[in-house]
Amino acid sequence: MIKDLLIALLAIILIFLVFNRESLSTKETLVVTKYDTMFTKHEVVKYKKGQQIPYKVIDTIYQIDYDTAYIVKDYSTAKMYQDTIKIDSIGFAYITDTISQNQIKGRSFKAEISEKTIYVETTKTLPSKSALYWGFKGDYRLDNKKVEGSISLAFKGRKRGLFTISYGLQGYSVGMYQKLF
Repeated sequence: MIKDLLIALLAIILIFLVFNRESLSTKETLVVTKYDTMFTKHEVVKYKKGQQIPYKVIDTIYQIDYDTAYIVKDYSTAKMYQDTIKIDSIGFAYITDTISQNQIKGRSFKAEISEKTIYVETTKTLPSKSALYWGFKGDYRLDNKKVEGSISLAFKGRKRGLFTISYGLQGYSVGMYQKLF
């Protein structure tokens, strides 16, 4: 009679837990945020012809110790000037000027810039307020020097602790556990 009553009670608890899972879940959400940093590299190349570059004369230097052939050769020679500028920690800018006959014949600009993008991913989940466990338990009895086994069903409530019911060789057992820490 008691055995049938306990089996019926276990079946009712099990049916209640299976069909009312949503009502047992909590409305509080667990938020997990992940940060991911990605670097993308951009390259920009621009070129201008000499007539498109504005200029301004700022000083004239006279040196008398050169001859005419040297001055004509220096005037006619095309010279290339290169400069590299570091832009903080994001990249470099390369500037190249070509100068001949006291004019800028061409200018190129190349920039290699690494852009940092930070992605924030937020995941919200609903933690379960209650759970149902089943398992096996083994006991060693000192009075009859035997090892006994039992099958158990445990229900973790939302606030009230853990309730257990077991059936083994010695009969039924019921227990309740509370959280200490």
